[in-house]
Amino acid sequence: MSVKMKNKPKEHDMDYTKELEKLHDLKEKNIISEDEYNDQKEAILSKMKTPDKKNEPQKQNEPQKQNVEASTPNVSFDPTAKSKMTAGLLGIFLGGFGVHRFYLGYTGIGVAQIFVSLFTCGFGYLWGFIEGILILAGASITTDASGKPLTD
Repeated sequence: MSVKMKNKPKEHDMDYTKELEKLHDLKEKNIISEDEYNDQKEAILSKMKTPDKKNEPQKQNEPQKQNVEASTPNVSFDPTAKSKMTAGLLGIFLGGFGVHRFYLGYTGIGVAQIFVSLFTCGFGYLWGFIEGILILAGASITTDASGKPLTD
């Protein structure tokens, strides 16, 4: 019977597993960056490696602290994050002038779109129009120039 108890995962190990799964989901949905994911993953893994047998009363309080830490990325708000909707609509309506690229911080490509539109007598507008549709569909540009994911 003691063999079965050793193979049975501990309750706090399952909490860490759930935390890691939630963290992975946040990264997949581009809610947190790759660096934030790696930092929080390392923090969770280091908690798993350190035994808490010495401090039993703290062990009972830890799940409450973990829930607060795990929920923090869900409520974090980045005021500098760019909107996918804004970028897409700028691309559709003003794409020939590269306004959506300037909005996202890609100034070089924005200037190139202006020149292409001028030299093709306006046919370069299609480039920005198509990009605007792709941004809204989530198929092309998903981050701004600084690497932050676009918000919905």
